Amino acid sequence: MRIFVVEPTGQGGLVHYAYELCTGLANVGADVTLVTADEYELGGCPHNFRVDRRLRLWKIVDSRAVRKPPSGVLAKTWRRLWWTGRRVFRFTRLLGQWVRLTNYLIAEKPDVVLFGRFYFPGASFFLRKLERHGLILADVCHEYESRDRNLSRINVLIDRTTGFFEKSVYKAFSAIFIHGEINRDRFLAEREVSRGRVHVIQHGVSSLFFSQARHVGLAERYRIEPSDQVILFFGNLRVSKGVPDLLRAFALIESDRYRARLLIAGYPTQSVDVQELRRLAHELGVDRRTIFDIRYVPNEEVSELMHLATVVAFPYLSATQSGPLMIAHAFGRPLVATAVGNFPEVVKDGCTGFLVPPASPPALAEALRKILAAPDLARKMGEEARRLAERRYSWNAVASDILTVLEQVASGSGVRAQMDSSANGIRTATRWSK
Repeated sequence: MRIFVVEPTGQGGLVHYAYELCTGLANVGADVTLVTADEYELGGCPHNFRVDRRLRLWKIVDSRAVRKPPSGVLAKTWRRLWWTGRRVFRFTRLLGQWVRLTNYLIAEKPDVVLFGRFYFPGASFFLRKLERHGLILADVCHEYESRDRNLSRINVLIDRTTGFFEKSVYKAFSAIFIHGEINRDRFLAEREVSRGRVHVIQHGVSSLFFSQARHVGLAERYRIEPSDQVILFFGNLRVSKGVPDLLRAFALIESDRYRARLLIAGYPTQSVDVQELRRLAHELGVDRRTIFDIRYVPNEEVSELMHLATVVAFPYLSATQSGPLMIAHAFGRPLVATAVGNFPEVVKDGCTGFLVPPASPPALAEALRKILAAPDLARKMGEEARRLAERRYSWNAVASDILTVLEQVASGSGVRAQMDSSANGIRTATRWSK
């Protein structure tokens, strides 16, 4: 089966996901092509599939996002106008790239086109065109609702417009893959899609950060002592990820008693004011023991970063799933996470970590304190997290589940596979005519 996987972003978690998925699909027998951006960051990794760097878009990592926010009315107004103009320019550019992509896919005629997340309100027009040319379309649904609520007015308007058009996007797909049963049920409640098209899959554990690992002396850079216990937050900084709650929780922990340090490492989105986070840390009196590493962390440094962590914190206010959470599993680190999205399905409360309510710094602090106070518990939780990752979250298993569905969808003209999805991946099909 010829499968074209489309991932427009060439950097970050989504293209890491696409790379692992394509590798897994090729391992289980599919003929795979990844269609991505010219800024594809994994070109030096081994590939058992083709890569077409066809899309000419933009880097998702922008150094301007980590600069000090402007002060003064004129500077703020200019920055707002600049961001708005950039979004208009990018929309125009994205429209042109969708035209190129659509014509390319029609000419290539793969058996299935597998998409990821959509950021483009006009995507449904192009998907319908692909359908009219007989292409079978599927989607790995990473996000199906807006997560960052306190955006600027223009961004809120853009997100609402995109959300309105996205309602029709999912009607184009013969199969939609969702991470976890909780997310599947919420998706079905919010979208007019037949249940038979929606299939539960797991989020695989990436091997990239093991194969690319390189020692760069992060402990020395952060001035972390061997006796320090590190609470790590890792990943893109977004409003929905609840970093202020983590700072407030850290302030409730007797950090000197446990020799605890808080390390916040990641790249900020436009909606996050890093200076405000630093001010909050100062007001709470934890700035002396808090480390901010505000940048896009290179793949080769992730392994060393994880090995510094005593516990990895996920204080999210909302989520569907989390790539960094799966990375923490793979590196055998205990977790403290809020009970949002499919986290209750992935984090085994009391076994691989602790689950706490969202927006509750006292509960978050208490769970972190339990791990900091009990090194044996932390070690056992980490070992169980690693075993679970190796046993349940293999990319080959995820790819095999997806390929089974796609083969059944593609078999026979005008026939779709309608199946009862389960988190463990074995699905039985009942076919119905289109």
